[in-house]
Amino acid sequence: MAVEFPPRLPFPRRPPERKAPPTGRRPAVGAPASAVDRLGLRFLDPATALSEGGQTISATVYVGDCLLVGGDPAQLADTASVIEEITGLTVTVEESGLAGIAREAGLSDSVAAFDPTVLRLSVKKGELSRPPDAWEALLRIRRDGRLAGTNLGLSHAMFACGWSDGIGWSDGIGWSDGIGWSDGIGWSDGIGWSDGIGRGRNGCRPVHLAAPDPAQGRELDGPLVAVLDTGLGTHKWFPDGDGVIRDPRVLGQPIGLRYAAGLDPEITGVTIDQVNGTLDRLAGHGTFIAGIIRQHAPSAALMSVPVMAGDGVADERDVIRALAALVIRQEMALKDGIERPVDVLSLSLGYHHETPGAFVAEPLLIGALRRLSELGVVVVAGAGNDGSNVEFFPAAFAATGLPGAPMVSVGARTTSEHEVAIWSNTGSWVMAYGAGASVVSTMPTTFNGSRRSGLAQPAAPGQPARGTGDSDDFSGGFGVWSGTSFSTPALAGEIAAALTADQAGRIDSDRVKRAQKAVAAVLQDAP
Repeated sequence: MAVEFPPRLPFPRRPPERKAPPTGRRPAVGAPASAVDRLGLRFLDPATALSEGGQTISATVYVGDCLLVGGDPAQLADTASVIEEITGLTVTVEESGLAGIAREAGLSDSVAAFDPTVLRLSVKKGELSRPPDAWEALLRIRRDGRLAGTNLGLSHAMFACGWSDGIGWSDGIGWSDGIGWSDGIGWSDGIGWSDGIGRGRNGCRPVHLAAPDPAQGRELDGPLVAVLDTGLGTHKWFPDGDGVIRDPRVLGQPIGLRYAAGLDPEITGVTIDQVNGTLDRLAGHGTFIAGIIRQHAPSAALMSVPVMAGDGVADERDVIRALAALVIRQEMALKDGIERPVDVLSLSLGYHHETPGAFVAEPLLIGALRRLSELGVVVVAGAGNDGSNVEFFPAAFAATGLPGAPMVSVGARTTSEHEVAIWSNTGSWVMAYGAGASVVSTMPTTFNGSRRSGLAQPAAPGQPARGTGDSDDFSGGFGVWSGTSFSTPALAGEIAAALTADQAGRIDSDRVKRAQKAVAAVLQDAP
């Protein structure tokens, strides 16, 4: 009897709930020191942060010296001048580079609204002052009122949804229930670490898997699934070819980040602690996600868009720019048919917003997702692993719906079909739950960090070498990991498989209608 690999499990909209939770549970918020240094991150602490009287704010992490703004970069000089008057800071306008591509593609008007331009803040030369704080600058701008209606916002730190059994950081910034950290400030909410979350250890563990590539003998001519993550490493399931896009571009320009030599988290996996040679906390995250999609949708093609470093932190600016570039590519693909259009977008990252009403407070991020939806792209986003019911974005945007193809937010179940994992976020904004605990998938075969067997006995006459196993040697190509990062691509894969199975719908030019039908089928909802 043929055994389906992996077993297909239902994606119910929500597990049965006896009653709504009475209050929100405060999520842990933090960032590793590597990301603090790389991005210049700040922690917004509600107990000490500047706020306007009567305003409720929540904890978040953001880039300290920049604001994001939409609109035509050529028209932002006046905006920068007004901000300088209000804040007393120097403002430098940094264009994304997409404006020129959009003009070449004839899409300037449709992309400008969510193409993020950076307004870099700095202290005026010769002045004695603290470093600029984007949150304080934003509050003063809003209070002044002259730029009301301008799409100004913070550039949040966005975090991967893939951990093993805890949340938080040991050496960066965040909250730690008032206790603090060794070299930062912290708030981990008592959930803690165990093995794989902090102190430099990767959350994935090597496993053996005696299974062929699910795509073996198939043409990868099904739907195209785009993944915004750490990239895609070396693995026998993903040889270079028509069905695997590792270097996505639009009009010759790269979509997403391109890492400098030695900093690609999918090659050696060692980019953060090169002194000790330990694997990055989230090294291999993108490859693991790609393997899950392959298992659920063997005929689907994959597009890997790098946006996140090996510590599992992305700059919201880079994520929005990648989404805006995908919009341009999608518009062109549907117009001229040269490139394959994207059918499903998998996002296993996000952040907690600082103010209530964030559904309308982030026009750049939601604007890019809304346009992709209108162009027939199903967006699947992870709900996060804080063990909380407080909204996690962009997943929480699913609660309000998008105008075209659906957006689905995904939490995680345990290995049982009947319960949500204790670390998975929940709430009315989470639309579906999938298998996210102890998931087996692909890891780059180039990974072999510095950790060694706990016990090692060399070979002796008549005795083979013996050991307890190498916890960061992934040369076998597979690992086991947990998180809503992994229930997310499972659902994305199921939607891609539903699109593949809809033979009649393939001739339907209405991409939005096809997407709605596929999502309804996967969520066991009426079409």
